[in-house]
Amino acid sequence: MMEYKEEKEIESRLRGLMEAEIEMEHFAGALIGYYEKGREVFFNTYGMADREKARPVKRDTIFRLYSMSKPVAAVAAMILAERGMLELEAPVGKYLPEYERMYVLGDETPYTVTVRQLLNMTAGIVYPDDDAAGQEMAELFEDIHAHIRVGKQYTTGEVARKIATKPLANVPGSAWRYGLCADVLGAVMEAVSGMTLGELYKKEIFEPLGMKDTGFYVPREKWERLAQLYRQEETENGVKLKVEAERTLGLTKCLEPPAFESAGAGLLSTVDDSARFCMMLANKGILDGVRILKEETVEQFTRNQLGKMQTDSIYFEHMKGYGYGNLMRVLLDKNASPIGGEPGEFGWDGWAGAYMAVDIQKQTVFLFMVQVSAYSNWPLNKAIRGILCD
Repeated sequence: MMEYKEEKEIESRLRGLMEAEIEMEHFAGALIGYYEKGREVFFNTYGMADREKARPVKRDTIFRLYSMSKPVAAVAAMILAERGMLELEAPVGKYLPEYERMYVLGDETPYTVTVRQLLNMTAGIVYPDDDAAGQEMAELFEDIHAHIRVGKQYTTGEVARKIATKPLANVPGSAWRYGLCADVLGAVMEAVSGMTLGELYKKEIFEPLGMKDTGFYVPREKWERLAQLYRQEETENGVKLKVEAERTLGLTKCLEPPAFESAGAGLLSTVDDSARFCMMLANKGILDGVRILKEETVEQFTRNQLGKMQTDSIYFEHMKGYGYGNLMRVLLDKNASPIGGEPGEFGWDGWAGAYMAVDIQKQTVFLFMVQVSAYSNWPLNKAIRGILCD
């Protein structure tokens, strides 16, 4: 644990760093949490959760996790796998018939996608993007959002079935491609469990861990705790924050229960709930006497699940030095990483700035949260971690 003087020095340095970022309007507010061996070592908040309503970031502020939802999906899938309900090497078509024959763009050869490939982002299923396969998927999500605008929503299963009609970007297993794999996996888990994704998560993860503020929407009585989502806008006077009104990937404003519960991007949570989830992982699957996963299952998260060619095909700049598997990055080479950490550390981050890192050897967790669309600032993440851990 930190000594008092050390903690005050760390807090002073971090506050200066965060206030500078807020002054430059890189974000309106943020929070930082650091945990070791199941205990909170450092926590603080900075700035505003909602500038327009003058609401500061607090411990109970609710954040949109976006893609930091994916580790929860991975844990849920492993729970089902441990019970023999989900076969990781099975074809997805075993659970969702629409996936029995999948096609690569421009190739009439039928291919099989496996559950493992969904977990490793090697299925060839894409997000809306600029390339040909990505443009095909963009058309689908334009339709999804058109339905949302008139008060009609597709369910999780319906979205997954529509994704199956779109071409793959590459032959399954040949390369890493970030996409909608987690959302397809969500529909698989619904089919396997006989529950909605929200019901499954609540029963198997959220309630056992005491994560009372995590879910796919914010109930009315908690609306005032939801952080505003901003975007950075370039102006003549530099970057300015504006309220982000648009939603992407089939997501709504998150104020009512959605029909589509996105395993890849749909969760909202607080820092305390996220910390409990991550501390469970850091403690190899157990927290406060409640076991969620077997030790050997969590240990898989510390190992790269990709082959060399797949690893070499990872194209995100911030993932240099990392492998991937189970919907999360895993650090292989700390000298190549732009963020820092030790080999075996794993985690993921979200489109609006939520970030998690788990080290089971040190039993540490690092959390950083902001709410800005398309946010990334890896040097800042590294600077924060350097102050906390060096």
